[in-house]
Amino acid sequence: MPAQKRKRSPASAADPWEGQDPNASKLAGLRRWAGKPATEAAVTELPARLLSADARESRAFLGLLCRRRRSEQAELDVAPRQVLDCGAGVGRGTQRVLLRLKGVERVDLLEPAARLRRRARELLGGRRRVGRFLAQPLQDFTARTCYNLVWIQWVFMYIPDPEVVAFLQRCRLRLAPGGRVAVKENVEDRRYEDALDLEDLCATRTAAHFEALFRQGGFKVALKRQQKVWDKRRFPLMMWGLVPS
Repeated sequence: MPAQKRKRSPASAADPWEGQDPNASKLAGLRRWAGKPATEAAVTELPARLLSADARESRAFLGLLCRRRRSEQAELDVAPRQVLDCGAGVGRGTQRVLLRLKGVERVDLLEPAARLRRRARELLGGRRRVGRFLAQPLQDFTARTCYNLVWIQWVFMYIPDPEVVAFLQRCRLRLAPGGRVAVKENVEDRRYEDALDLEDLCATRTAAHFEALFRQGGFKVALKRQQKVWDKRRFPLMMWGLVPS
């Protein structure tokens, strides 16, 4: 769910989750989705116009990120053959974005909320190129498959800094050669360096804070874009394409 501009608590630039129960994010997430209908509109709280724009700009960004690139020795294939959709919800990103990318052979969906995962399975289960439906929270997940592309949208906002870094470090070890990680999250604007929404237990970090976490996780930014078509009442939405450093 994208972050909205509403009353928030300023947080430490070191970690907006500082002082919070380390298990609170997982429990809050499961409670949050247990009380919502398993629909795109309820999960994202976005109108159809913005849902379409979000998917369109995500596809364009990933198309740029996953182009072939040439190393000193040879052409490196970075086609997103094996893809992981993190925080997949009801399968919106898989259906609207990932399955439409050139070269995709299989998408696995990672979603801890049971009712959202069931709905995703109802909508996408049995479809060609749709793989496994995985139940773990991101904080506990270790991939058994080597992925060419890992897609993470509106997930890190619910996870404390140390667990973001730990996930990226685990992810780095399971990327296929030439693999990429793509992150799409709202970023804090000019009012606070970082902010924690105490109602939803979600953190809106600055772009610089995110990029520091990426470096700690063993990645560098290869591509960066801001969502162009977006609601001005919401925090800006950024996309990063990451490669191992």
